[in-house]
Amino acid sequence: MGYFIDKRVLRSALALCLLAGVPLAHAGFGPAATARDWCKKKTLHFLKSRGYIPYNWEATTDIEGNNYVTKGVWRIDVDDLRVQCSSNKHARKPSGKYKILNVEILDDGKATKH
Repeated sequence: MGYFIDKRVLRSALALCLLAGVPLAHAGFGPAATARDWCKKKTLHFLKSRGYIPYNWEATTDIEGNNYVTKGVWRIDVDDLRVQCSSNKHARKPSGKYKILNVEILDDGKATKH
């Protein structure tokens, strides 16, 4: 037994959602998500290469000027390790820099004290 929904009812429901400001799509797609994924990948690689086993990644990405700024947290054992990444929002592919515990890591892998 199937259900039939009148197209007019569906259109009305969608219109009400739009008027009420209910998001209809997941915000996990697009350039900001690409920047967030880049940050996760770079910081995960950096931490694993130093013997850490990070897990439980959480992050948000905002636009600040011409950059996507991702602020994330990795869980390591019982501690939270905060990271921040910045990438140019007009770049053809994700690149930029990231910070872990007051250490800034450039794309070429060189570390500078903050």
